[in-house]
Amino acid sequence: MPAEIRLKEENPTDHHNHFDWRPKLDRRAALRLLSMSAVASMTSCGGGKASSTTTTTTSTATATTTTLASSASSVEESASVTLTAEVSPSAATGTLTFYDGTTSIGTGTLASGAAELATTFNTTGAHALTAEYAGSTDYAASTSSTVSVTVTAPVACSETLEGEEGPYFVDDSATGYLRSNILTNLDGTDEQSGIPLALTIYVYDAKNSCAALQSVQVDIWHCNSNGVYSAEESESTTGQSWLRGYQITDATGKVQFTTIIPGWYEGRTTHIHLRLRSTYDDTDDSGTNTMQLFFDQTLVDTIDTTIAPYSSEGKNSTTNASDRVYSQQEDGTTLMSLTGNTTDGYSASFNVYLPITAVS
Repeated sequence: MPAEIRLKEENPTDHHNHFDWRPKLDRRAALRLLSMSAVASMTSCGGGKASSTTTTTTSTATATTTTLASSASSVEESASVTLTAEVSPSAATGTLTFYDGTTSIGTGTLASGAAELATTFNTTGAHALTAEYAGSTDYAASTSSTVSVTVTAPVACSETLEGEEGPYFVDDSATGYLRSNILTNLDGTDEQSGIPLALTIYVYDAKNSCAALQSVQVDIWHCNSNGVYSAEESESTTGQSWLRGYQITDATGKVQFTTIIPGWYEGRTTHIHLRLRSTYDDTDDSGTNTMQLFFDQTLVDTIDTTIAPYSSEGKNSTTNASDRVYSQQEDGTTLMSLTGNTTDGYSASFNVYLPITAVS
């Protein structure tokens, strides 16, 4: 028997090794193959939540711009401030959130592109305020620029000094006098022209830690740009009701009026009449306090000499200093501070502390 044949018979295992050509598979290689197989299986079957694929959608919402304004740039601690946010386009709907820094201080619902929030601050210093529009299915979210309001420590409030009621107050019990915009007659006719004035008045209780007074009736009346009052036979305006009206203070003690800067008439400087009734009904006007508000002398001189229709009357010879109510009754304490310009109009805010004290 040939030698090579004897060797194969003597080593039977050699026969097996010669024909088994597959290499041994180590453990790590096996795990890698198993992992690749699992991923391939998941991909081909949809993968479910295990898939790491991210789907990005492109928004078609209309871009918006949010602006914020404050009724005052500096207020005392605990005094009310009105924040007004506007979203453009004005067709945007939804809510806005107002922030003091990163802290939400309230929300408002858009109406005709605007939302308001009346708030107070309990800490002094500069407050950085913003308004954030949440967006909707049609309009994208947006955030306003920062508006700064400085809050100062409160001072002990003193009662507002009384000024005489003055001429031409009329009964205002007729329907329609309860209004904010007093530019026209009650029926909407005969709108008065002049420099727009947005007047905000806050009423506080000087006998009760300067707390806001709610439900006070605040009457306002004044002459037009030519120095004429409505509803007066002596002024040939019987039946007219422009530049007259009243509001009832809200929980923050606030009322607001849309009017114009008055003109002047002989013997008086430029002024606005106020009558405040903290207790009032159709048969009782007890609790009445009267006063008058005044304007910066330089401003009224400029208006009276350069801005139509005021300039048709010219400069008034009676100044604040020579006016009996301003200088003798109210001691110059009811001078308003205005912001704005003669083209776009002015805004003013004034605090009244009841009860008003008469000057002897």
